[in-house]
Amino acid sequence: MTKKKKLIWQIFPSFLIITLLSISVVASYSTRSFKIFFLQNSEKELTSRARLLQEYFADKFEPVSQDAPSGISQISVYKHIDDHCKIIGEKTGTRVTIILPSGMVIGDSDGDVSLMENHMKRPEIISALKNQTGVAIRYSVTLDSNMMYIALPILKDGTVAAVVRTAVTTATIDKEINHVRNNILGVMFFTILIAAVVSLFVSRRITSPIELMKTGALKFSTGHLTNRLAVPETEELSELAITMNRMASNLDDKIRDFKNRSMELEAVHSSMQEGVIAIDENERIITINEAAAKIFDFPSVDLKGRVILEVARNLEFQVFIQKALSTHEPVEEDIVIPKDQDLVLRIHSTALYDHTEKRMGTLIIFHDITRMRRLETMHKDFASNVSHELKTPLTTIKGFIETLQEMLAKKETEQSAEFLKIIEKNVNRMISLINDLLSLSRLERLKGTQIHFEDQDLSGLIEGVVNACKDTMAANDIRVDVDCPEYIRVKADPILLEQAVFNLVDNALKYSHSTGPVVIQVAEENKWIYIRVKDSGCGIDKEHLPKIFNRFYRVDRARSRHDGGTGLGLAIVKHIVRYHNGKIAVESTRDKGTCFTISLPA
Repeated sequence: MTKKKKLIWQIFPSFLIITLLSISVVASYSTRSFKIFFLQNSEKELTSRARLLQEYFADKFEPVSQDAPSGISQISVYKHIDDHCKIIGEKTGTRVTIILPSGMVIGDSDGDVSLMENHMKRPEIISALKNQTGVAIRYSVTLDSNMMYIALPILKDGTVAAVVRTAVTTATIDKEINHVRNNILGVMFFTILIAAVVSLFVSRRITSPIELMKTGALKFSTGHLTNRLAVPETEELSELAITMNRMASNLDDKIRDFKNRSMELEAVHSSMQEGVIAIDENERIITINEAAAKIFDFPSVDLKGRVILEVARNLEFQVFIQKALSTHEPVEEDIVIPKDQDLVLRIHSTALYDHTEKRMGTLIIFHDITRMRRLETMHKDFASNVSHELKTPLTTIKGFIETLQEMLAKKETEQSAEFLKIIEKNVNRMISLINDLLSLSRLERLKGTQIHFEDQDLSGLIEGVVNACKDTMAANDIRVDVDCPEYIRVKADPILLEQAVFNLVDNALKYSHSTGPVVIQVAEENKWIYIRVKDSGCGIDKEHLPKIFNRFYRVDRARSRHDGGTGLGLAIVKHIVRYHNGKIAVESTRDKGTCFTISLPA
């Protein structure tokens, strides 16, 4: 990739080159003009001198007769002409030459005429013999220098008697021209130097606002949209800066609105109890909320971009996804996710489209209906158990009522009293069962919302429980030992907590042997308060322990009915403890007793 140049290094050299070319053209033109000027002046000056010499030598020149000797003899005749040429040349600094029409040089201020060649073919001589002004610039062998020649005819009686030629060396002209050129080059150098400084200043003045705008634009690109560009003085750049500032402001507003909508959507998305997954047509996850990620036991941040079937390895779910992607209509099904406690999910799919109405994927929503299904099962079991539990005492009551009716007809009063006691016992059992059902139903309905927490003294609460159990203690000949420090207090609903402890103590008294006491221990450890109820009864087999908190579950149904139990006591205890943000645990060994432990936050 070609490296980009800065704007200043594109503008500055351009200015400099333009200035250099302009000055060079001016310098070249000026030098040429000066040369022409000097040559023209020299030509005028030489012409003027030649004209003066033309008149001067016309008077000095005496034509030679036809019988006069030629060659050297003829030169000697015109010796005075040669002498005049040397005198004039010495005084004026101008070379003066006199040439006869035959081309013979008879006088020259700088050379020996006897050694000089015939000048008949010289262009300036040819022009002068035609009665014209002859002008020529050429190299002179005699003087070994470039010379400018001006030749004029010397007329005598209307005919050309000879030619007078003036000449000067052009070295002087060249020297003057070189001097002028050097001066021009010096001025040119300083002019270019000044132009370079000015060009650099102007270039920086042009590019500095652009550099500032570039810096501001880079800040825009990194998200600093509240930054504003300085407005330059030039009209074009100022309009550009104003436009970019307006663009940044609009972008900032739009991004802020987008972020707000995105945060609102994310808040709704995250706070939904329903799981939500959006997948594309390649079954890759576009987005997923925490509720959906929790279903599959993965962090939501690790799931985006992954194939959904890598996460949810469930055959029913895979079949559902294939069905949802193959249709534009909503699809709804119930599936089971195997876990420690199976999850029952109702899943609903809706097709996703982009802004061009092109199918881009599917939105899947998970509704956890596990609790609803469990409640449905519990309701069925409840109806079955209640029907079974109520049927026995009602059958007994009905039978004894019919017997009483017959006995009353026969006046058998002693057995009537015994039967009435049996009826009373079964009626009390039904009342106890109904009260427990109402208590359990109330706890489930309120879901812990109307519990009144108070700072409760546990020793006083447990003393109240023991007093309430005195009749059972006396009937079973079992004592209750309490180990509860008086300083331990707990935040609890006193009525509900007392009911929970009472149910545990009542169960312990019913299932304990008379040989051992029921022990209630209270301790505070690691910010938890522990209430333990121990008995020395028959104990519970391990296979029954996970189920004993289920409603109507009995380890020994015959004994429970004999002792008047309803099968709901431990279910009530479990709900009460849960609503106090606590836990309940049980430890038991067959024929060695059982220990229930309630753990509550201190």
